[in-house]
Amino acid sequence: MTGKTTPEPMTRPWRVLAVDDQPANLLLVRRVLAAAGFEVLEARSGVDALTVAKETAPDLILLDMHLPDMHGLEVLRRLRESTWGARLRVVAFSALASTEDQALWRQAGCLGVIEKPITVANFPQEITRWLHGAADSGADLPAREEQTDRLGAMLLAHGLISGEQLASAVAAQAGTGSRLGQVLVQQGAISEDDLAWALSNQLGYPYVFLSADIIDEEAARVLPEAFLRERHILPILKFGQEVTLAMADPTDQGTVDEVLARTGLQVKRALALSSNIEGMLDRLFTRRPGVQQQAPAEVQYLQFHLRQALQEEATEIHFDPGIDGQARVRYRLQGTLVDRPAPPAELHAAILRYLRDLTGADDQPAGRGAGALAVGDVDLQLVTAFLPTATGPAATVTFYSRRSDLPDLARLGLLEERVAPLRRVLRGRGVVLVGCTDPWVRSTLLHALVAPLQGGKVWTLETLPVYRRPTLQQTFLPSGEEVASHVRTVAAAGADLILADDLSPAAAMRAALEAGRSRMLLGGHPQDAVLDLLTQVLDGCGTALVAATLRGILAARPIRLLCPHCRQAGPGTAGTPEPRAFSAPGCEACGLTGFQGQRLLTEVWLPDEDDRMMLRTGRQAAVLERVAAATGTQMRAQGRALVEDGLTAPEELARVLEGDLWTSPTS
Repeated sequence: MTGKTTPEPMTRPWRVLAVDDQPANLLLVRRVLAAAGFEVLEARSGVDALTVAKETAPDLILLDMHLPDMHGLEVLRRLRESTWGARLRVVAFSALASTEDQALWRQAGCLGVIEKPITVANFPQEITRWLHGAADSGADLPAREEQTDRLGAMLLAHGLISGEQLASAVAAQAGTGSRLGQVLVQQGAISEDDLAWALSNQLGYPYVFLSADIIDEEAARVLPEAFLRERHILPILKFGQEVTLAMADPTDQGTVDEVLARTGLQVKRALALSSNIEGMLDRLFTRRPGVQQQAPAEVQYLQFHLRQALQEEATEIHFDPGIDGQARVRYRLQGTLVDRPAPPAELHAAILRYLRDLTGADDQPAGRGAGALAVGDVDLQLVTAFLPTATGPAATVTFYSRRSDLPDLARLGLLEERVAPLRRVLRGRGVVLVGCTDPWVRSTLLHALVAPLQGGKVWTLETLPVYRRPTLQQTFLPSGEEVASHVRTVAAAGADLILADDLSPAAAMRAALEAGRSRMLLGGHPQDAVLDLLTQVLDGCGTALVAATLRGILAARPIRLLCPHCRQAGPGTAGTPEPRAFSAPGCEACGLTGFQGQRLLTEVWLPDEDDRMMLRTGRQAAVLERVAAATGTQMRAQGRALVEDGLTAPEELARVLEGDLWTSPTS
């Protein structure tokens, strides 16, 4: 490959093939280059890279040199030996590569090296330079000082260090030659955990906290203890010809190559604290092997992903089948699905079997199950949906951390004066409904409303047992279909207040309203608009029963907040008071989603005596008109305030309001 040939004038956009096994890196490259007018293709493995390159003849290949299935040098060799790929331009794409590595890659045929993470502002110009035939000899490659600047800038941006601490560490680094992160830890500016988090975001490697329940002891012992301690590494999972290696320094390619040479296993890297690795080595090698029965690979793999998902504040894990012998795993982060390291197809099938056993799901292709699992010190409630696809079975795991503390509505932006009228209603008899599509939010609202009540017997009927509260009598049910019979039984047992988190079955709603004649009942429902929920209840239970027992409805919809680290204001409209709209392109802090955290938009309706009289006399349509007038603008007004304060985007508000586009109140 020669890099000096000037390409012919283009009649189409430049075509760039980005090869990287980290989805976050691919997403960032695609966003930056597509915005600059490039056509961007993607590949996540060496095999995929060769296939895509042969089919599309890209103008430039950005090649990650440390792919899960083969080294970048092997990809280069195959390109150079092929008749179709010998003249393709290739630039190495790597994080913190040594001078020796970079010289070797150029010698093998790379035009040069682009270091990860990329510098967004200069990236399109850098790509254009390579496309027009530039090649380097290594003299002008980014120096270690630039790598230091990137880590320091990330720590500063997230408020983990001050400018003075960074300057002090850089000065000390110049005298010792140590890495900046190590100096900052030694000086007490950051913790070892802070450094690991920052490096994980900077380099794109998953950050794991090691514990006995995710470590395969057989895998851990494939290498000598002395070697593991010398290199600060620990194999944590082995499956087939692949091993997941926890490393204090995942950029240490020499160690990765040594592990491959000693074991013949392909290495998948993960970042772990050096102290965490040392502690687990002490635990593993100071007791006799075989004393404790080792968990199967699928159990350890599920534990691994649940730990990762918890650390990243994900809400779901999607285990989907693949078509190339490799399954697909994705986390839902802030409402966005993001790819994560995936298992081979045979392990995918074992994971789904284990999930069925764990959640009590039957063997039907489509079904649902629920169960509990401890992940370290966290007790999780898992709800798993199983579905068949054209390429095999799939499963989606939604997980919730069990809690014993009282819910804090202020964190969701719901002020006390908003719910105080409902609390007052709960002191009498009747039914108060809480509508929200998100089961966790619905459960949180229900428990928050119950929290201040004093005295009396409170009995809960819950299909999502997230909150464990010793002051309540709690009954956990497998589904809402069993709520109706339990409501009648609990009412007969003398409960003063009954909480039921799922009244969506018609029989459950009717049983709740009938119980409301003599008891107070607080019920949940997945309908998230007051008008729609009231209409459904009237259609299912009739106007007379609703007029007699319904005391109020609270409906809620979560809305995502823009990431404060990458939020930016758009241009205002000249000559008008219309506020500027904000957006967030995504960054390391928000997993490139652009969002971090959420608030609730709510509607509240409390029927008065006029409403009840109209229902009793058959004027249902008039009541619904009054409800629409009273509640129709509540969520919209709250959302407008969030947009005007720059906390969310107009497009996010439109999504939550189901296509009701936001416009300035001045328009």
